[in-house]
Amino acid sequence: MAYGKAGRAGGRRKAVEPTDGERTGGDGAAAALRQRLADGWLRLGADINEARQFQRYELVFTDREAAVIDEQGRLQRRFPKGTIDEIELREGVAGGALVLLTRDGMREGARFTLPHLEAYRIAMPRIAAWLEEPLPVPGGAAPQPPAPGSDAAGASPSAPSGREPHAAPQAGAPQKLPPRVRRGAAQAAAPRGAAVSAEPQGAAEPSRACRVCGKRLWHRRTKCLRCSNKYLMVRRILAYAQPHRRLMIASGVLLLFSIAFELIPTYLMKLLIDNFTEGGSRSALLWLIVAMAAVHLIGTGVSMARSFIGLRFGGRLMGDIRKHAFDAILKLSMSYFDRRQVSQFISRVQNDTEELKQFLTEGFIQFLSQVLLAVGVLGLLFYLNAPLTWMILIPVPFLALGFLWIWPRIRILWYSQWMSVMNVNNVIGESLQGIRVIKAFAQERREKQRFAQANDTLVKRMISMGNLWMSVSPLFSLVIAAFGLLVWYAGGKSVLGGGMTLGSLTAYASYLVMFFGPLQAFGASLNMINRVMGSAERIFELMDAKSDTPDRPDAVQLESAQGEIRFEGVRYGYDKSRAVLKDLNLTIRPGEMIGLVGPSGAGKSTLINLVCRFYDPDAGSIRLDGIDLRDIAQESLRARIGVVLQETFLFDGTIAQNIAYGRKDASPESIIEAARTAGAHGFICGLPEGYETQVGERGHRLSGGEKQRIAIARAVLLDPEILILDEATASVDTETERAIQEALARLVKGRTTIAIAHRLSTLRGADRLIVLEQGRIAETGTHDELYRSKGTYWRLVESQKQMTESEVG
Repeated sequence: MAYGKAGRAGGRRKAVEPTDGERTGGDGAAAALRQRLADGWLRLGADINEARQFQRYELVFTDREAAVIDEQGRLQRRFPKGTIDEIELREGVAGGALVLLTRDGMREGARFTLPHLEAYRIAMPRIAAWLEEPLPVPGGAAPQPPAPGSDAAGASPSAPSGREPHAAPQAGAPQKLPPRVRRGAAQAAAPRGAAVSAEPQGAAEPSRACRVCGKRLWHRRTKCLRCSNKYLMVRRILAYAQPHRRLMIASGVLLLFSIAFELIPTYLMKLLIDNFTEGGSRSALLWLIVAMAAVHLIGTGVSMARSFIGLRFGGRLMGDIRKHAFDAILKLSMSYFDRRQVSQFISRVQNDTEELKQFLTEGFIQFLSQVLLAVGVLGLLFYLNAPLTWMILIPVPFLALGFLWIWPRIRILWYSQWMSVMNVNNVIGESLQGIRVIKAFAQERREKQRFAQANDTLVKRMISMGNLWMSVSPLFSLVIAAFGLLVWYAGGKSVLGGGMTLGSLTAYASYLVMFFGPLQAFGASLNMINRVMGSAERIFELMDAKSDTPDRPDAVQLESAQGEIRFEGVRYGYDKSRAVLKDLNLTIRPGEMIGLVGPSGAGKSTLINLVCRFYDPDAGSIRLDGIDLRDIAQESLRARIGVVLQETFLFDGTIAQNIAYGRKDASPESIIEAARTAGAHGFICGLPEGYETQVGERGHRLSGGEKQRIAIARAVLLDPEILILDEATASVDTETERAIQEALARLVKGRTTIAIAHRLSTLRGADRLIVLEQGRIAETGTHDELYRSKGTYWRLVESQKQMTESEVG
C-alpha cells in the first residue's frame, strides 16, 4: 500500500505562543516548543471546539506531541506522545472527531465538519505510523516522517490558514482506511518469530519527569505519587465518611473482630488434629469442638452486626453524595448544560454515586480486611514454620510486578468501556425522547443499526477487558498452586522427620490459601478502585465546575422592582469569537410592553436569556432599576420575572402543583383565581379529577393549548413585575391562540413585558417594537410608524402577508 508523502505546506504561519504551563520550563523549553509546533510534519484543520461551537483551529503532530493551535497561533491543548495509547476516527453524518485514548482518559483531539473528514480518513495510516515511532532520544535526531511509497505515508498537511487540508492517495491505495489505531499494532501484525521493537537497538529510555514538580519518574506515569490527583481524590472520597465516623469506627472495630474470628478456627483445627495424632484426651476434644462452635457463632453475630451497620452507613452516605451532586448541578449556569447531554448528568448522579457508596461501604472495607488478613496470616505462618514461610514468599514480588504491569492496561480498558456504556445510554435516551420522530419518519431500522453499532463497541471492549484479566489470572493461580504443592512436599518431609506436627502442616496449608487469597483478590479490589477513581473524577468535576454567572458575596436581595430595564453597550455571543448581540443600547420603561421583532438568528431569544441572567454579557451591562443584574442575587431576580415559553414544560404531578410551582405557599383559592385569569379554569373543571388531574411526564396528557394556559396561570400566580413571553402562541391553532392572547392581555397589564411572537400581528398592541437585525437594533417604533417607514419591519410584515395569502389560496 502506498500513499503520497506528506510535506509541509508553504506560506507564513503565525508564531505559536506557549501556555503558562509551557513557560515554566524556562525560555529554552518554550522556544523548543514553538519550534516543534512550527515544524510539525502533519497539520490537520478542524472547525468545532470543545464547547461544540464553530471555531477554526489546527491539530499539529510533532515528534513529541499532538497539539491544538487556534487561528491566532495560541496553544490550546497538548497531548504528549508518550501518554497516547490509541487514536480513533469517529465519523458522523455532518462530520467527525479524532479521539485520543490517553493515560488520563478519553480526550478529544479535534472535531470537524464534513469538508474536513476526507483529510482525516487519508491521514489515519500516517497517524498510525506516528504513534509507533519512538520518542526522540535527548540530544538525538528527531524521527522523520515516513518516506514516499512506504505503507505509513499518508495525508499531506493542511494548507495555510484559510485553505482546507487535502491529500490524494497514490495508485493502489485502499479506499477504506483504519478508523482506529493503537500503540503496539505493528508488533501485533509482525510475522511469527520476527522481532519487532518500538525502540531502536541500544537507545536509552527517554528521561521522564513529573509534569507538576519535575521529580524524575521511574514508572510510566506523568505525575509522581505526591502530585497525583488520585491520592487527593481518595482524601475527598473519605471526607464524605467524616459525618458518619461513628458508624465507620464501629464497622472498623467489628472488622478487626471478624478477622480474628476468621483466623482462630484454623488454629483450633491444628490443635484438634494434633489431639488425634498425639494421643490427646477426650475432654480436650470436647473443649476444642465447643470452642470451634463458639467461634463460628460469635463470628456470625459479628458479621451480621457489620452488615446492619454497613447498610445504615451506606444509605446515609449515598444520600449525602447524591445530594451534593444534585446541588452542584442546580448551581451551574446554562452554558454548562448547553455543552453536555442530559444522560451524562443522570449517570453521574445515579451510577457514579453508587460506585462511591459501594467503595466506601464495601470496597474500602474489603480492601482493608484483605490487607489486615494477609498481615495476620503472615504472622501465623512465621509462627508455625519460619523457614518454609521465607520460601513461599518468593513468588510475591513477581505477583506484585504482574499487578503493576496489568494495572495501567486495565485502567485504560475500563475507561474506554465506561465511554462505550455512556454512548449506549446516550443512544437509548435520545431514541426514547425522539420516539415520535423515529416512528413518524419510519426510521426504526436506522436506530436499530445505530444502537447495534454502539452496543457492538461496548461488547468488544468488555471482551477485551475480560480477555486481559482472564489471560493473567490463571497464571497467578498456577504459580500459587505450584508453591502450594511445594509446601506440602517440604512440610511432609518435615512431618516425617519429626520437625513438624501433622496439625501444624494442615494449619499451615490452610493459612497459605488464606494468604494467597487476598493477593488474588487484590486484582478485583484494584479494579474496583479504578472504577471508583473514574466515578469520583466525574463527580468531583461536576462539583468543582464553576458557574459562568455566580452570585457575588454582597449580592442585592430584591424585595420588589419598578421594572425599568436598561441595556448599555451589551455584547454577547455563545461562541466568543462570533457575537450574537452587538453594542446593544436600549431602555425599557416600567410597565411598558416591548415587542422583539427580527429574522431568525437576530438575537431575540438571546436578549431575553440575558434579562433572566441565564448568561452574562461579554461586554456592557444590563440594569434593573439602575442595579446591574450581576449585583443582584439570582434567586431574588428571577422571583421578579415571570416567563412563558414556546415549549411549555410541565412536571409529572397534578395541575394544581404545576400552577403553584413558583409559589409553594399558594392557597387553593389563589391557584383557581390564577387559572381563571389564564383562561384555564373552564377546561380544568371539565377534567374528571379537576385540579388534581395528573398531567404525566412533560404534560403529555394535555394538549399544547392546555399546557400553555397552565404555564400562563403559573406566571399569573407568581405575580411578577416583569413578564417575558417567548413565542407563547407559536405551536397552537388559531382558535386556541385567540384564547391565549386574551389571557395574555389580562396578564401584561401594569407589568414590564418583553414579547417575541412569530406572528407579527399579535404584537400590534405593544407600546413599542424593537427590530433586531444581525445583533443590532435596526428600527424602533410602533407598528404603524415602522410599517409606514417601509424598512426591515415592513419587509417582514409583507413577507408574512404573502405567505398567509398563498396558504389560504
